[in-house]
Amino acid sequence: KVEAILAWPCWQVDSKFSFDLLRSFSSMSHSKGLIKQAEVERVLAWPCWQVNGKFSLDLLRIFSSMMNGCGIPQKEKVEAILAWPCWQVDGKFSFDLLRTFSSMSHSRGLIKQAEVERVLAWPCWQVDGKFSLDLLRTFSSMSSSRGLLKDEARINAVLAWECWKIEGEFSIELLRTVASMMNGRGLPEKEPTENFLSWPCWRVDGEFSMELLRTISSMMSHKGFPDKAKLEVLLAWDFWKIDGKFSIKLLRTFSSIHHGKGLFKDQDQNQIKTILAWPCWQVKGEFSPELLRTIASMMSGRGLFDKAQVEQILSWPCWQVNEKFSLDLLRIFSSMMHGQGLFDDEAPIKAILAWDCWKIGGKFSLSLLRTIASMMHGRGLLKEAPVEQLLSWPCWQVDGKFSLKLLQIFSVMMIGKGMLTQTALEAFMAWLPSDHITLDKEQTC
Repeated sequence: KVEAILAWPCWQVDSKFSFDLLRSFSSMSHSKGLIKQAEVERVLAWPCWQVNGKFSLDLLRIFSSMMNGCGIPQKEKVEAILAWPCWQVDGKFSFDLLRTFSSMSHSRGLIKQAEVERVLAWPCWQVDGKFSLDLLRTFSSMSSSRGLLKDEARINAVLAWECWKIEGEFSIELLRTVASMMNGRGLPEKEPTENFLSWPCWRVDGEFSMELLRTISSMMSHKGFPDKAKLEVLLAWDFWKIDGKFSIKLLRTFSSIHHGKGLFKDQDQNQIKTILAWPCWQVKGEFSPELLRTIASMMSGRGLFDKAQVEQILSWPCWQVNEKFSLDLLRIFSSMMHGQGLFDDEAPIKAILAWDCWKIGGKFSLSLLRTIASMMHGRGLLKEAPVEQLLSWPCWQVDGKFSLKLLQIFSVMMIGKGMLTQTALEAFMAWLPSDHITLDKEQTC
């Protein structure tokens, strides 16, 4: 039965078997037995999963999160939810807003319109007179899987705490950093929060370091506040020093690998020391924190890596540019593989690098590859057909020539969000104040 399920053609997304799609149905069917092919195919055929004319796995996953262990939702209810006017932000349907409520309702079934509208109407979400999705998302993360927020007064009270102020101003970044540790654990209590933020260990060069707090918060995501004594021991480890000075960047590299896994334990100390001593981190005879960070990016949230695998990857000839190892090229590919684990095979990388579409003026353009790769940050390696299609759009022509600068302007907006769609781009261009984009002599839009 398992083999039969895995062979169903419906798991193919962009001609490739999709674990995420299978996982979405498995989640809804948690504790309910194996899924049936006819039911899966029926659900996948619903037009409501189409976004810009294409099946949206992200949208399906938003609903499967709510329906974890609850079975398949009814089509009419899904369609009705998607039609609610409350999902409009700045006149446009907001996936992020829907996802925010889905997070709170994880495993609790579909959300109710009256409850969603009640929460959205609270004045506490206003920042500088405007609705702040960022602020709502901060509180929804703490309420993940706990149901919709019920008490505006409690949120107002939390927002009024003096401890959120940095240099006299409310810092949403500080609130967000604390909220990350409280993900799924409910709203924080005032006294433990104030006590936590007052610890002397957050001071670097005599000043409160948000960067250090964020680094520790990454490891403690979902786990609540760390133990002060254990944290102080961890921060005292000698190997965090580069040139005799404590390096937050080095600590952050390892905290990224340990995201959501809690503080490093005593037994981890020797393993980290060993990793830092590997000769493979040497570039031009010197330890390269940037090379370590590039490899660590792929292992974000996955734990410490294996020496043999790292050495094998770094030895691949594909990283050579003009017969020299190119950290820049490795970084471009590691960005796409952020949080996805280390590369298994050199062949797909070689194949991507051989695509003709990377040539500008007959020469391979690293900048063009980087521009496209930035949109795919954390989404896996590129596919040739969508890249070639995107690069062929006439809108990239300025004065009759392909403009990399214009493509870069749009790719910056799409970092980590996947490839641009022509429909969305054309709609955006249509409301610009003129019928063309003007670039000055410095190629600034």
